[in-house]
Amino acid sequence: MPYQLLSLLRFVTLATLLLFSSQPARAAVELTALYQAHVEVSTQSTAERTKALQQALSQALLRISGDDQLLQHPQVLQALRSVSDYIMQYAYQQHAEQLQLWVQFDQDKINQLIQNAESGIWSNLRPELLVWVVRENEQLQRQLVGRDESSELLTQLRDTAQQRGLPLKFPLLDLNDTMAISALDVWGRFDDALSFASARYPHDGVIVARIYQADPSLNTDLWMADWTLQLGDIRWRGEVTSPDQQQLGALLIAQVSRELAQRYRISSTAAQLNQWQMTVHELADITQVIAAEQLLASLPAVTSVQLTGFGERTAVFSISLQADPNSIVQALDLSKQLRPLPDAAHYRWVTD
Repeated sequence: MPYQLLSLLRFVTLATLLLFSSQPARAAVELTALYQAHVEVSTQSTAERTKALQQALSQALLRISGDDQLLQHPQVLQALRSVSDYIMQYAYQQHAEQLQLWVQFDQDKINQLIQNAESGIWSNLRPELLVWVVRENEQLQRQLVGRDESSELLTQLRDTAQQRGLPLKFPLLDLNDTMAISALDVWGRFDDALSFASARYPHDGVIVARIYQADPSLNTDLWMADWTLQLGDIRWRGEVTSPDQQQLGALLIAQVSRELAQRYRISSTAAQLNQWQMTVHELADITQVIAAEQLLASLPAVTSVQLTGFGERTAVFSISLQADPNSIVQALDLSKQLRPLPDAAHYRWVTD
């Protein structure tokens, strides 16, 4: 390609990305079928239907709570044995050549079961995450994984995210992306390049995952994936291993969803449902305290906000709610004026 044309393409790409980067990049998704499940079956026999209904209940509970340990609770194990008590309706559906059993569960009964099992509910408002994946093969060659790639790894990422109710999107890896970011940028987790390339995609957070061969002296598994997730000012990180590279996608997304659910899952006890306390840091004066109070009062389901303490640039608010605080927490984590801190219910005030 002639140098002049390459330079022109680079200029157009950068100008386009700058235009995108000046726009807000918020895309929280409201899931509408948390209490439904689809399970593949081969027949409509009673025995297979019973097994499929149990599998569907497990899927729904995991998607609603994000709590893997919930499935081992005695109350849940008992519910699986009497799964019909929690079903509103079910039907067989044909998708292409695959027969599926569709199940609609009773929301009130499911919520009560989760409460009785001492877990909590992750609300249906979920952050949409942009996923940058770079894969290193046996020859140490690195390649980005894009949206249109046909691979078992990408299928595992998507399927597991769908099962767990985690909205994901992947980059196109078109000319705009390849001019803005490289496999080396993603591998090195260079923040400036990642932020720049991510700006064209509406998103709430960014996952950066690296897949490579594990060190045989440290791990018995052949493959490893390490990942970071940035959502606002919060950053999570983790790693998973597997003897099969393709299985890393499912393990990675399962671990990410557990971390998110642990923050956003709210216990179903009455006290926590009706009252919530949060702390806001870096408030310069009483004017900003009032602004923070007004912002909190404007949130849906908030009935009242009371300032209970202010000192050393930190304010504590007591918030009364008509619903569980989970939707409030996620709305705040996705806001521009309040940035979440690693400690739960702690935020810092951001001024333009």
